[in-house]
Amino acid sequence: MRIIPGLMASALLLYVPVGLADDGKGYGCDSVNFSQEVLEKMPNAKVLCRGVVERNGGVFVHYIGKVVGKTADTVTIEFLDKNSKPISRATFKPAANQMVAVEKQKTKYMDVKTGTTLDFYIASNRWGLFGSPGDDAMTIVSVEQL
Repeated sequence: MRIIPGLMASALLLYVPVGLADDGKGYGCDSVNFSQEVLEKMPNAKVLCRGVVERNGGVFVHYIGKVVGKTADTVTIEFLDKNSKPISRATFKPAANQMVAVEKQKTKYMDVKTGTTLDFYIASNRWGLFGSPGDDAMTIVSVEQL
């Protein structure tokens, strides 16, 4: 009789909520209900999705972006699909001291080199670009589809 509770406990430890997990195949992306605002600003939101994270009661969609340009106060990235093909381009203005992890080192966005790939997040219910689901939103200057 002790075997059954042990098996149940083991099964619970192995449980991963598939709707929010990402095993490289994008599980969870198809189930995201994007707001109309997000879809208007980024029509390729689902195609570019790399995974879904739930934080602080919100759903954040994970994206990969490659830095393709910078000015004195903006960074331009290309959002990459699962084949590393650029689909959308966004220019954003991070806060002066806003940091990002590059090869496990905290770096200011303005110090990131062109060609570097970074993680980004967009909340499913409102337009905004985040370096991490817990970060402050960055000001988005422009978005275009490629």
